[in-house]
Formats: sequence, structure tokens, C-alpha cells
Amino acid sequence: MSSDIRIDFVAPPFAGHLYPALDLARRLRDRGVGRIRFLTTAGGRCPVESAGFPFVEILPGQDQAVWAIANTRLKVGSNPLQMWRQVERNLSLMHDLQNQVRETWLADRPDLVITDFAVPIAGLTAQAMGIRWWTGMPSPCVLETMDGTPAYLGGWRPRSGLYGRLRDWLGRQTVRTFKQASRWLFTRSLRSLSISNLYRADGSEVVYSPERILVYGMREFEFERTWPGSCRFIGPLTVGPSLPSPALQWDDSKKTVLVTLGTHLPWAKSAAIDLIQQVARLMPETVFHFSRGQMGNCDVDIRDNLHIYGSVPYDTTLHRYDAAIIHGGTGIVYSCIQQGVPMLVWPHDYDQFDHAARIVHHQLGLQMVPNPPRIAADLKTLGASDSIRSSLDLFRKQSATYDPASSVLQELKSIVSCE
Repeated sequence: MSSDIRIDFVAPPFAGHLYPALDLARRLRDRGVGRIRFLTTAGGRCPVESAGFPFVEILPGQDQAVWAIANTRLKVGSNPLQMWRQVERNLSLMHDLQNQVRETWLADRPDLVITDFAVPIAGLTAQAMGIRWWTGMPSPCVLETMDGTPAYLGGWRPRSGLYGRLRDWLGRQTVRTFKQASRWLFTRSLRSLSISNLYRADGSEVVYSPERILVYGMREFEFERTWPGSCRFIGPLTVGPSLPSPALQWDDSKKTVLVTLGTHLPWAKSAAIDLIQQVARLMPETVFHFSRGQMGNCDVDIRDNLHIYGSVPYDTTLHRYDAAIIHGGTGIVYSCIQQGVPMLVWPHDYDQFDHAARIVHHQLGLQMVPNPPRIAADLKTLGASDSIRSSLDLFRKQSATYDPASSVLQELKSIVSCE
């Protein structure tokens, strides 16, 4: 592999989107890939530079507006009005983004652009400029397929027989109808971005690369579906950048449970702390580490056997936990799989319900009922269940068979002229 190839990653500053791309870029750099840059907003400067990559700011002065799209004051769920409001706020920033990436690439043209699935306009702009474009995707739930159980409908699990096939068909039609309604609703904004259709002639979605969709996950974790031909499962990417973190307190004589709702969901975290406080009182023999998900925040608040931290670095500490109460974000899910940690999943929004369905289906954990006695009982079940331990061991071994850097290097050799 030549070191001359120039790759630009484009991603929002959110940990669940930016950090996997940084992990992939680090692995590629270690394997000799040439210049790699990151285009993201000001909120991503610290993790990008701490990982040792050049930082190119996009949407200057609008970092807070970008964060506000994801950090909603209310649950979005499957509420079409809430989802449309998110689309509207997103589209309002896309013209500036389109112009900025075009100017950047006219001045310094990369050989390949890998864009996070949440910023497809950057990929479409690269494509229009004749630059190769791939999509990076932490979770493939968002992808439409011609068969299988659809996502974003509250966490459906596979059902067999005629009823299951009919239900799944109706669900897929519902998802597509919503997207077509969105296209109609935002026709003027989309046309101004040169998007007239959401689907290509072959049925694939315009907003994802027709060449390669790199899925940062395991095919085994997903429900059976016929994936787009451009889709490649390259394996989990869970190593985060080196950022300041608090000194965690451990008591080796007690079990320790991690509690995390990720870096979003600000509307849910105060209530979650109150709930876990009640569980902690019922389980004095267990220590609970609650992460506020504020990366780089070193705050510590000790309340008997409930420890509240500004952040907890999963990749360096997760192996010490006996169980994890999680929201179902892809980063923590795959970290738990890689470390064999049983999960009590408490989905709140977005694709978390779909990840919860997969966790339960594959017997990697249980879905949480927000009731303190029930939580205490389920945590004990997680620790005693042979079937959960067996499934975790199987998935942990399967995750170790993936080599993201080698997979991407192979794709680069077959598609991009690197010599």
C-alpha cells in the first residue's frame, strides 16, 4: 500500500460518530496509509488533535447549533414531527457545509472522502467533484433493505411465518413512506442541494455511497437482511482518543456496575441518576459507576455506593465491570461484547431500541424495566445466567476475528489507485 493516498474523514463532533472514525484512521495510519485529515466542527478539535490528526474546521461558529440537533430537549423516538424538526435544523446548515467542503477540496484535493452517514451532503459534494466517496456507519440500522426486519419502529425483533413477513413488509413500506413524505416536505431545500430523488435507479439510497458503505460493526449482531452490495462489515471500532478522565475508585471486594446513557440524552440523565440511587440502596454490596458522558470531564461525586463521574473511558476500564446498564449506543454495546460484559439495556431514543432488540435476541443481556427492585433482580440474573455468559463468549470471539484496518486496506487496493 502506497503512503501517497490522501484521505479526508468528515464527521460530526459527537463521540458515537467521530470516535469510530478516529479509531479507523489511527489503525490505517499505523499500517502506513498516507495523509489523513479530519473535517469536523470546533467541538471535535480536541479529540482529533489528541489523536494526532490535522483538524479542518467546518461550520465555524455553529458548533452549538450542531450539538442542539442531537441533544434534543425531548425524546425524538418515532414521532414524525420531532424527526422532521431535526431534518429541518440539519438542512439549514447543509448549504454552508457544502460550500466549505467544496472550497477545502478545491484548494487541497483528497483521493478519497469517508463521510459519516449523518453528513451525506459532504459525500455528495465529493462525488460531484469527481472525488471518490465512501460512507462510514457505526450502525447499519438506518439502511433500508429489500427484506428482513426494519428498524426505527420501536425495536422490532424477527418473527417467522406469514405474519412476520407481512409485518416486516408493512414496516419497510412505512419507513419508505416517511422518507418520501420528508422529501416532499423539504423539496425546495433538497433541490437547492442538488438532491431531487432519495433513491437511485437500482433502489439504493442516494445519501449513502454507491461504492462502499463501511459498517463499523459485526454482521453476526444484526438481524438477517439482504444488505446493499456496497456494504462491508469491517468490525467494531471502540478505542477512543486519549482525553482527561477522572480517577475511578474501585473496591475489589464488591461487584461493580457501569451505568451510562452515552454522550446525548441530557433530558434523561437526571432522572436516571435518581433511579440508580434507589437501586444502589437496594444493593449495598454493589458499587455503581454512573458516567455523565461528558468526555474530558474529570468531575467526581461520591454518594455511598453510587459514584457519579463526568466520564468513564470504556476501552481502558470496561473489563473491570461485572455488568453494565446501558442506553444501547453502538460504542458501549460493542465495548461490552469485546470485553464479555453482560448488558442491562435501557433504550431511550434513535436506534437504541433496535440495538436493545438485538441484545435480547442474541442473549447478550436483558432489557431493563425502570423499576428499582426489578433492576436489582435483573442484575443478579445477568451474573448467574449461563446462557448469557455463553452468548457473550461466542460474540467476543467473533468480534476478535475482525480486522478493520486490513478490511479497508483491501478495499483501497481493489478500488483506489494507490500506486
